Amino acid sequence: MLRKNVVAIVPARKNSIRIPGKNYKNFNGKPIIVSTIEKLKKSKIFDRIIVSTDSKKIASISKRCGAEIPFWRPKYLSNDYASGGSVMSHSLRFLIKEGYQFDYACFVFAPNPFLQIS
Repeated sequence: MLRKNVVAIVPARKNSIRIPGKNYKNFNGKPIIVSTIEKLKKSKIFDRIIVSTDSKKIASISKRCGAEIPFWRPKYLSNDYASGGSVMSHSLRFLIKEGYQFDYACFVFAPNPFLQIS
């Protein structure tokens, strides 16, 4: 059986109204997005882990722990009214335009401290 190509899309914008800076706030001694990316890597499910962000700080943190930031999230998808579906669609369209072929895509929220690898 051929191995499937699976990509993870992690949405992480800089502005949050309820919890400012939530994607890079420390949780158990590290930025919360780091915990999520580390778990995605440790799962060995994903061929690529892409972070969709409009923040240089989130991009820097994400890159240091092995995620990719191949594009910047546009302003119209970086507000409280942008849907997860729109963000996912934008990310996947970018990857397709880049010529990247994948079989499955998974949308994983950055502030996800209870994510289980199993």
